[in-house]
Amino acid sequence: MKICVLSKYGEGAWFAWLLQQAGHDVSLSIDEGENAGVFRGLIEQGEVGDLASYDMVVFDQTGYGKIADEARAATPTIGDSTLADQLEHDRLFGIQFMERSGIKVPPYEHFTDVTQAIRFVNKTKKTYVFKPCGEDADTATTYVSKSPEDLLRYIDVLWRSSPVKEFILQEFVRGTEVSTEVWMNGDGYHFLNHTLECKKMMNGDLGPATGCAGNLVFACERENPLFVHGLKKAVGPLREAGYIGMIDLNAIATDGEVYGLEWTPRIGYEGTCNVAHLLPMDFGKFLYAIAAGETLPDLSPRHSFSATVRLSVPPYPNDGLPKKFYREGIPIEGMTTKLLTSFYAMDMRVSETDEEKFETAGINGWLGSAIGCGETIGMAFDHVRAVIEAIRVPNLQYRSDIRQETAKRHAELEANGWLKPVWGD
Repeated sequence: MKICVLSKYGEGAWFAWLLQQAGHDVSLSIDEGENAGVFRGLIEQGEVGDLASYDMVVFDQTGYGKIADEARAATPTIGDSTLADQLEHDRLFGIQFMERSGIKVPPYEHFTDVTQAIRFVNKTKKTYVFKPCGEDADTATTYVSKSPEDLLRYIDVLWRSSPVKEFILQEFVRGTEVSTEVWMNGDGYHFLNHTLECKKMMNGDLGPATGCAGNLVFACERENPLFVHGLKKAVGPLREAGYIGMIDLNAIATDGEVYGLEWTPRIGYEGTCNVAHLLPMDFGKFLYAIAAGETLPDLSPRHSFSATVRLSVPPYPNDGLPKKFYREGIPIEGMTTKLLTSFYAMDMRVSETDEEKFETAGINGWLGSAIGCGETIGMAFDHVRAVIEAIRVPNLQYRSDIRQETAKRHAELEANGWLKPVWGD
């Protein structure tokens, strides 16, 4: 199959390589030129030409909705759309879409004036999550406060450095954070799975939020209350809107309710590499079946669990520093092409002087994420540990408590009955 992978920063390079390893004819283009060094020596990059000439087009990030819609009119396309752009980047729209679908959301207020927001916090004296929204919103400024006073301190620091024009304050809800994902096409929704993700960089959920420091993904062969009370409510509205691709609802599950928080409607992140390892069929053929609206075979997962732990080197997770801070050419000893199937790689390339050796590409310090699978949570993380121990890199950084944190949250969901199998309609 002739496949085109259009990547924004390089997150889709590993998927392009994986598809190539499976025998597909893959073309890769990375939009941000300074990131073009990702996967050098592993897969060719360049101009992709007429998208209609490919059997399938894959976008790894949202933000290209109009282009994706045009591509979809010409050939099976997956990974983005104008609706996906709205769901992820316009947080107010995303929350309102949840409400229209019947998904419960924590109470929230929308602001364009920081003075009014400060008065609101002082009056209500509640704990809130700060969420930037609107055009060009910097999601990195999202902040889960610990108290009203903590939020006001954060706002004071943020407005002295980088004022935000538009934002939401949403009440903090205590519970188990969990994501639910399905893959949708005209034939229905497929491969229900859940993700337990640790977002902070340091053990104990301390330090800056990095999007994902590690995770645990598990597929469900049948429906469960977590899906029925959350994401399933949006399946109908999404199908009516013609949505195609993966859709992930990040939520909080309490002892009696599921509250929607955010949408993740894209492919280029760790959760998708977990899915690629759990699926019982070729990943490229799976993507094509979703994109083309084909009927899928039985998708009973190959393993019960898949896990990742993100590996990095300084100055990660800092962003926007001068190029000299992002060191290229740092040797990644122990990495091999064979091991790469179990390592969702990002800031990595083959050495120009020795094609048997790997090194950093000098992009951002995020080397990638070790992947492991197994029939128990412990087995999955044992495999992750084996991958990590095989790699030797100076100043290597990673969390060592992802296994404990995700296992605890999985146990909470089971204890509250959220993962109990139920039969679908």
